[in-house]
Amino acid sequence: MRPRGTTGVLVPALAVCALALPGCGSSGATSPILQPPRTTGHLQPVPADHPPPSPPSVGTAQRVPAPGTTLVVKVALVIDPLRDSGASVPQGTKPVGVVVSVRNAGPGSYDSSATGDFSLVSSTGRASPVYVPSGQCKTPLQDFMNELSAGVLRTGCVAFAIPTGQAPTAVRFSPGGGSSGHTASWKVG
Repeated sequence: MRPRGTTGVLVPALAVCALALPGCGSSGATSPILQPPRTTGHLQPVPADHPPPSPPSVGTAQRVPAPGTTLVVKVALVIDPLRDSGASVPQGTKPVGVVVSVRNAGPGSYDSSATGDFSLVSSTGRASPVYVPSGQCKTPLQDFMNELSAGVLRTGCVAFAIPTGQAPTAVRFSPGGGSSGHTASWKVG
């Protein structure tokens, strides 16, 4: 059994809803949420399969954000193979040296390690750093990336072991051993 008086209220409410529905999505007033975003100027569409820009070649300086500061890093030279270094490398590999310069552009200081920040890549993957007892890329007693104050420029060499017969393809720099989330790359060759 239906309660009395509900039909009189329900019918007008349904009539209002029925009249409102045809207005939804009509060409009358449109909601700003449904409109496509407006742009100014001429924008060129970027294809989804567009490759990222190629990294600069060895010899180019790059500004790299680091925790509390900015570093200007230049990979000056890749020495392949690194001769007369006395480096003890695993059988089937050769030592390769990477000569770099790093300037702390400030405002803060920077303290890390060269073997943690720099990496060398060949077609077989990332190379392992090696200790060099003598020669052009002699491993220093104090890492040249330690206690790098604002305004200071340091140069150094980091050595890696890559498979014999392979050539290095890229050098990477990741401040703080990669903890900063920033990386700069240089193509080799």
